[in-house]
Amino acid sequence: MSIISKDRDSNTKEWIKTLFQAYEAGLNGQSNQPIAAFKKSAFDQLMTEDFPTRRDEDWKYTNVAPIIKEAYKFGSPSDLSQNEFDQFLFEGLDAVIVAIVNGVLDEGLSKLDKMPSGLNMMTVADALKNEAISAKIQNLIDQKGGTDKNAFLRMNRAFAQHGYVIISDKNVQVEKPIHFVHINTRTEETYFSHPQMFIIGSTSSEFSVIESYHSTNNEAKYFTNTANYIQVEDNAHVHHYRLQFESKNAYQITNSIAIQSRDSIYSNYSVDLGGRIVRNNISTEHMGPGVNTYYYGAYLGLDNQHIDNQTFIDHAVPHCESNEMYKGVLSDKARGVFNGKVLVRQDAQKTNAYQQNASLVLSDTAIMDAKPQLEIYADDVKCSHGATIGQLDQESIFYLKSRGLSDEGAKTLLQKAFIGEVVLKFKFQPIIDKVLSMVVTKLSKK
Repeated sequence: MSIISKDRDSNTKEWIKTLFQAYEAGLNGQSNQPIAAFKKSAFDQLMTEDFPTRRDEDWKYTNVAPIIKEAYKFGSPSDLSQNEFDQFLFEGLDAVIVAIVNGVLDEGLSKLDKMPSGLNMMTVADALKNEAISAKIQNLIDQKGGTDKNAFLRMNRAFAQHGYVIISDKNVQVEKPIHFVHINTRTEETYFSHPQMFIIGSTSSEFSVIESYHSTNNEAKYFTNTANYIQVEDNAHVHHYRLQFESKNAYQITNSIAIQSRDSIYSNYSVDLGGRIVRNNISTEHMGPGVNTYYYGAYLGLDNQHIDNQTFIDHAVPHCESNEMYKGVLSDKARGVFNGKVLVRQDAQKTNAYQQNASLVLSDTAIMDAKPQLEIYADDVKCSHGATIGQLDQESIFYLKSRGLSDEGAKTLLQKAFIGEVVLKFKFQPIIDKVLSMVVTKLSKK
């Protein structure tokens, strides 16, 4: 087993090394720029790390070997029309649009001149030239997060083509969100992309960032390796959406690492409807009292999909609260994983921590692995967790059929309502409407 693993890592690192050498050769005299050193340090670290296997506790339910065995290329631009692009937007949602097609920024489809007052966006390359912002970035990438053995974070830093820093001004409430729209159009080659964001909510500000993932071809095979670093300063509130509608053959690994200062709020909203193998690592560290953290996740797995959600909340200081709600539906040969850990440290008195995971498993061949964890070292706390796995209620089906619905119609309505309990927590009605519509569409294709 170890020999196979080492051979696999060796082959993977060979094409990684070749790809990075090609990047360095194309710098054209820009090797002295901070971004080059930023990437090179990540690459050097990546070369010393092994990719996780199922023998690693944090990855025991998810085999990443099919992902890393591919020798990926970078994506190339596509002539996606405005009408084709618009179908992936949320109708009625006024947002700043950042269009990333096949991993490449499409300035024609983007609306970067519509940035609202109080919100600033720049590339990571430009941000690293600013001493103060560079220090914030360095502090964020030094955060370990909740998942051990995570070479995918270093891979993202080494290969991200379009990294962005979003910073709010102090004391502003920005209603207009930034929407990063990632679209795959390629089917003839297997490529990877590395979306990267540094989100900094300055003191007493509030704003929203949305990342959504789509494909124009449901058969396309590609790998999206995402990294988000979030800093929420005193009394700020950051709303962060990750909406995944990838092709049925796509791979996606997401890392979102947040740190929160006193009296701040971080709200993470997650949806997984697509993808062949999906792994989400979400972690938050409380660094000041009065912090609130909210995780809302919904997933729908059919065919042979694999959707793994790993969450970690570190209650390191007193008088903080966290609330997690994840709900999903699995059928056919799909497999779901929820591994949620809440750590309450000894000094974190007066902590309130709540965690709930509920799943419907609707076939004999579908699997759900649920592992909620509470690790508590303080004595004056209120903490609870729960995991339920069940099937559709037959009495509810009978009742709906008695009101004129077909058997399939009744089941679809109940599944939509089950997932909808999470989706209705979302802030923007156009997102709620589209997600629930896509849930119904996916269920109708079973």
